[in-house]
Amino acid sequence: MPFSATDAAFEGFRLVRRNPIVLVAWTVLYAALNLAVLFAMGPVLEQLVDWQSQANALESSNTDDLSAVWALMADFGQIMAQMAWMIPALMVIEAMLLAAVARGVLKPRSGGAFGYLRLGMDEVRVLVVTFVLGLVMTLVAVAAVIAVAIVIMAARTAGIGAWSGLVAVLGMIAVVVLMIWLAVRLSLAVPITVAEKKFAFFDSFSLTKGRFWPLLGMAIIAGVMVLVIQLLSTVVSLPISVMSGLETWTMGADVSPEDLRTALDISNPWVIATIVVDAIVKALTVGVLYAPFSAAYRGIVGGNESGVG
Repeated sequence: MPFSATDAAFEGFRLVRRNPIVLVAWTVLYAALNLAVLFAMGPVLEQLVDWQSQANALESSNTDDLSAVWALMADFGQIMAQMAWMIPALMVIEAMLLAAVARGVLKPRSGGAFGYLRLGMDEVRVLVVTFVLGLVMTLVAVAAVIAVAIVIMAARTAGIGAWSGLVAVLGMIAVVVLMIWLAVRLSLAVPITVAEKKFAFFDSFSLTKGRFWPLLGMAIIAGVMVLVIQLLSTVVSLPISVMSGLETWTMGADVSPEDLRTALDISNPWVIATIVVDAIVKALTVGVLYAPFSAAYRGIVGGNESGVG
């Protein structure tokens, strides 16, 4: 069935308007996640402070010693490795949110959950499907880049090295186009997984066949709206972030250890304010960005707002 790409692109706003509690629920989840990250950084705070001091000293020395730079990066990697447990936690949170968005669009009257958030088999299936598809896309991207590199080396071997720059540019453009095409063709995997309660790894290909351009246009519109939301949010978030000190801390920046402690101190009210504002923006953008794909699935299979099928 045909579907309206422009209509589907605004589904995120309609979802929040129909059920404003989703914005509250997703904001609470994101805020809790941000607080958990800051709590987790507590035990390694002094190590981060020491690392920041070393980074500042290295930058001030203007040294060209790459071994010192690599050693500094290795130290940072060891610090971050202590927080590696957060990766699976973040994956679970992401699966919960993706499933909640799909559920809010496809099964708005399902009820029984705060903002459609649950932790059950739907989330397990979404987690597995998104992980596998992410891995597939990574492997395809790596294979495509390797293929471009082989073509460039072949051109040089054939004595047409003067054209290798053009081949490289065209090759990279081809890789980008390939990845966009693949992303669009796989874009309905999560809605299918939630609606049909199965591991829909490649089912999206059959539904997106012949609908590439409408889906791409829909994704572009949703992406532009997300950029607008983030741009407008900086009017509020940037001053608060500066007051908290979080905005001034970037890897390698000239930040004093005391400033770093302040920026990561959860007792700092400005840090809490930054977390809340960031959570609100993320909660809104996750709906605006992902809800259109569920709306597209609903339109294609001929579902309605009381449930698909």
